[in-house]
Amino acid sequence: MPIHNQITTTGTTVVVDSDFGPFTLDLAELERAKKMVAKGKKEPDERDPFSIIVEDFLGGDHLHCTRYWSQNLGQLMKMFSEVHLADKGWSVIEEFKLQKKRKVSPIYDVIKIPDEDDQQFLHTGIRLMVRPDGRKMALTYSTDDDGDERISVFYRRAEGEQASLFSQDKSMFGFRLLEELEDDFFERGPLKGRFFDLDYRFIKKDPHVGKLIAWDEDVKLELKRNVLDFHKAIPKLEALGMNSSRGIILAGPPGTGKTMIGKWLASSTGMTSILVSAEMIRSRGSIKSVYERARKLSPTLIVVEDIDTTGGMDRRVADHPLLGEFLQCMDGMVKNSGVITVATTNHSGSIDPAIADRPGRFDRIIEVGLPGIDQRLRILKRKIKPIDTHDSITTSVLKSIANRSKGLSGAWVIEVIQFAQVLALSRKDELMTADDLETSLDDVLARRGLAYRIDSMPSENPWRDDDNGLGSLWG
Repeated sequence: MPIHNQITTTGTTVVVDSDFGPFTLDLAELERAKKMVAKGKKEPDERDPFSIIVEDFLGGDHLHCTRYWSQNLGQLMKMFSEVHLADKGWSVIEEFKLQKKRKVSPIYDVIKIPDEDDQQFLHTGIRLMVRPDGRKMALTYSTDDDGDERISVFYRRAEGEQASLFSQDKSMFGFRLLEELEDDFFERGPLKGRFFDLDYRFIKKDPHVGKLIAWDEDVKLELKRNVLDFHKAIPKLEALGMNSSRGIILAGPPGTGKTMIGKWLASSTGMTSILVSAEMIRSRGSIKSVYERARKLSPTLIVVEDIDTTGGMDRRVADHPLLGEFLQCMDGMVKNSGVITVATTNHSGSIDPAIADRPGRFDRIIEVGLPGIDQRLRILKRKIKPIDTHDSITTSVLKSIANRSKGLSGAWVIEVIQFAQVLALSRKDELMTADDLETSLDDVLARRGLAYRIDSMPSENPWRDDDNGLGSLWG
């Protein structure tokens, strides 16, 4: 039997006269009941776990900005960010790493810095931070698949603020924060005053390296004038509006100590020093980046090993892809204020005149020649001092060896001592004899002659010993 209902409405009230009897329904109350039920049901949150944590912490929608650095530089930047942000008043609220949806301990790493304790830093993880004025941000520290280190800044979107299509938008809080971090890093960070290579690997400064060099006093005086004294004069030169950059080429045969001189300069000046060699230059832009860093860290000493293989080859012989880059960096539109470049070469004749014969690029070539007899004798005495020797090795024997070793570089003179020690050990004798020295010298002279016969083949460009050179060091 069908049910018949009669409905009467008054305002928001509905009266229903049904077969079961009349009942009243308040529509307003019905809507309120529906809303209460809806509140009790949570809609699924489609945000990823990271966004949920960051937006809950920031209290609203967020924007972000990211900056990348090469591996070693990026790790130093991560380490320094803790110092920089603490000085700016930022405090760490929480550090963690997300593993799926769970918070786990972040990953820390350690950097070894010469003459300092090992420095621990946050390598991979999330850092929630707050400033005394209530401003909040989240930082993520991560590494890309190609090994680049990355820091990202997440911050609350201001009213009306839109995400920029360009990460270089200076109006963005994240961009300004990362820019200030990088500027402060080069102003007072861990690279300042230290010696490192193109890949930002630290090289320990040896304050005793000068004692290991059998100095030619003329060479040492030239270096004092053109590097050490010039470094001290940089502030005055800049105040007078004069050029405060300088370039020196150390030219001479292999094994005469040119690289060791560069290391001595790095230790003696106290300047930030950067070592550059051919194997470190992997692409165009490498040399440009060296000079960009050097200007930010100035006063800076750049030591370029074997510039003839690094980028200074003569265009009359062959095109070198990095020659133009060197020319532009050393005397281009941007001044290298406070930057001193010291380059070494075994073949000064193969350096393009556009580099070697132009003040503002390289202002002076210093000849580092083969050691004279007094220098060779000093090398022999110094190297043999810690060795147990037979009574047959006298001062007169060492003088004879020094006299017979004319034309040998410092490296070859050292080889005389080292091979004599091998001869002594090969007969199970702990004492080196005068015969060992004489035999070793004969062997070295023969080997050196073979090396120069190979080097003088028509396809090569040999170095010819110059008896009129300043003479100098061993390496």
